[in-house]
Amino acid sequence: MYRQRRPLWSYPLFQIPLILLTLCFLLALLFALLGWGRPSVAVVLSLDLSGSTFGNNPLQFNQPQTVMAQQVAAAKLYFQRNQRELVNPNAIMIHGFGRHVVFLTPSFETNADVLLTQLEQALNRSDLLAQVDPSATNLSGGIATATQQLQQVANRCREILLITDGDAAVDAAVVRTAQAQGVKINAIVVGDHAPPLAAATEATGGQYRSAAAALLEELVSRTFFEGFNTNARWPIFWLGLAVVCLMWVLVLPLDRWLLQGLLRLPMNLSGQIALLNAFFWSVAIPMLLWRFPGWPFLSAC
Repeated sequence: MYRQRRPLWSYPLFQIPLILLTLCFLLALLFALLGWGRPSVAVVLSLDLSGSTFGNNPLQFNQPQTVMAQQVAAAKLYFQRNQRELVNPNAIMIHGFGRHVVFLTPSFETNADVLLTQLEQALNRSDLLAQVDPSATNLSGGIATATQQLQQVANRCREILLITDGDAAVDAAVVRTAQAQGVKINAIVVGDHAPPLAAATEATGGQYRSAAAALLEELVSRTFFEGFNTNARWPIFWLGLAVVCLMWVLVLPLDRWLLQGLLRLPMNLSGQIALLNAFFWSVAIPMLLWRFPGWPFLSAC
């Protein structure tokens, strides 16, 4: 009697989930390969211009081989990749901070050439060092100013990328304001681990790295650029739905081959177990996707 049953692939309960499985898998592949669904992003690059980044020697301000110069070079690579690779480039603004915060570009800009020109002009200003006051490292001021500027940007994910070689305090109120405004604090520390800054990045959902100055260019132009502009939530979402469809594709094979064929369970019990398995994953996987990494159509950030 068992051998006279219709083949599994002739049932709609097998065919429809299989079609949906194929569709979800193809969508995951297309989103991954073509970069569909990348978020629209605004970034403030906040560069440490305190004295330690140029050896506390005014004559070495922005000179080659200094940490400051490597920060600037890393920022330039970010501009170039931003314009070259993204259909919708990031809107970028640059600050510098010592004791005080100064604007190195006047507003958010997507054009790499404009950003490069504005940055070079700002760094060549004769009064820049005096305006910054390199005698201190004001991390809280850098974050607060960046947050204020990002508040003015609508319909974009808001990211701060702060680069520093100092371990200074970060005001908890500044971090709370960033959280409230949906601003992610990201940081690269040149040198030893900086616990206050690491805690600020974690609280806002940002990334934190501690590395040598020689790695700044790679971290800024690769790790953080790709992190800000990833569409990974979309392929993960479609793959999650593909797993749900797979569970429904397996209802009949589980029922007929495993539960009835190998385990010799009664037909009604085996069918209930196979359906319960599919229903379980139909609920569990969307819940897991909602928790991590989040449903991409609810929020792009």
